Amino acid sequence: MSSMELRLLRSLTHKEIYADCIDIVSPTAFSEDLQDIASAIQECHDQFTTGVDLDVVQEYLRTQKVSTTAKDELLEILFNKIREVDSVDKGVARKFIYNLAVRDQRLTALDTLARIIEKNEESHEEVVSILSKHSVEDTDEGEIVPSSLAELEAFYSIQNKYPFNVPMLQRKIGGLSKGNLAIVFGRPEIGKSSFVASMVAEYLKSGISVEYYANEEPGMKIMLNIRRACTGEDDRAIAKAIRANKDNTNWPKYAESLTVRQIGAMSMEAILSRTIKRKPEVVILDQVDKLHLMQKYDATHEKLKALYQKSREVAQTGECLVVNVSQASIDAEGKAYVPYSMLDGSKTGKAGEADVIIGLGKEGILHPPDEDERAQQLSVTVSKNKVNGWHGRSDVWFDAHTNQWSDRNGSSNAAT
Repeated sequence: MSSMELRLLRSLTHKEIYADCIDIVSPTAFSEDLQDIASAIQECHDQFTTGVDLDVVQEYLRTQKVSTTAKDELLEILFNKIREVDSVDKGVARKFIYNLAVRDQRLTALDTLARIIEKNEESHEEVVSILSKHSVEDTDEGEIVPSSLAELEAFYSIQNKYPFNVPMLQRKIGGLSKGNLAIVFGRPEIGKSSFVASMVAEYLKSGISVEYYANEEPGMKIMLNIRRACTGEDDRAIAKAIRANKDNTNWPKYAESLTVRQIGAMSMEAILSRTIKRKPEVVILDQVDKLHLMQKYDATHEKLKALYQKSREVAQTGECLVVNVSQASIDAEGKAYVPYSMLDGSKTGKAGEADVIIGLGKEGILHPPDEDERAQQLSVTVSKNKVNGWHGRSDVWFDAHTNQWSDRNGSSNAAT
């Protein structure tokens, strides 16, 4: 039983949502404990044309279906759980109910096929009939790609909406879009979080809403990094503003579009649910490899692949840009060229889900003694790019004090 199933059941009590999903609702598609509730919702809608609520459904089950005290107590617990969750909108409800129905359909078909094989029957017509019950063409009009000029105009208007922080990347790629999954990775202390904080700053300056999930570094450090990238301040300037209790920058305005969350043992399923509910335009998953999944995996690479598949689901279902921050393997140590084959723990599964992959590297020693902290040199490698196909490597510079990034080393391109 998942939280999404509970949300779907609550949603189905709404007349409009139920009417839109009536052709695909299947009580057996839900977890066993929830099937009686799903059936009762259907039966109540059949009897009451004005719609139903959870109290009506619970009373209906109590008077018409429940046979034991233990079952009544279990249903009381389940109904309380459903009351604690929020409904989803009509489009989301139909998509997830359809997915549940298709999964149930395939399991039923497998069980039927196993029985046919066990009895040595020759006809498979029953299996074919089961598999044809939910036709993709009949149930999901959203898969049909539109062709009108109005739809093409809408497509162009949302492409490349999310700009890059480094001018070179913006020139070469042109920005990212809703539904994209980007990966930024590199060795420890290379500057991954600072780089992503600078990306976030570009979004905030454009009024784009961002949810940042901090899973390793302290959330307040990330918040300060983003502020520096937005305002060009260093620690001395921020301390001065704190002492004066007066902010003369645009940071308060930018921060209205930002939420930084300090998380621990959070699941990707919870992040997906939050994204659907809160509708941020950009989601940052810092150290995504350390997040959890409800399903357990024996092999590490299988879990990592599943995490990135779920990240892709967050991007597509949540209609947002997702940026995953990850580590590079030891192969990237001391290297300027950092392609996605150097992703930590990757057997191509992680890289296969991404639209754009950016590797951060540095030739030789990471922090040489004579390096100017206001003009640190790194290398950016774009080794996968499904946006426009450009691949390449370029040197970049950043000011560690103010988190300002540039593709040229000069005072005109870095804050002082």
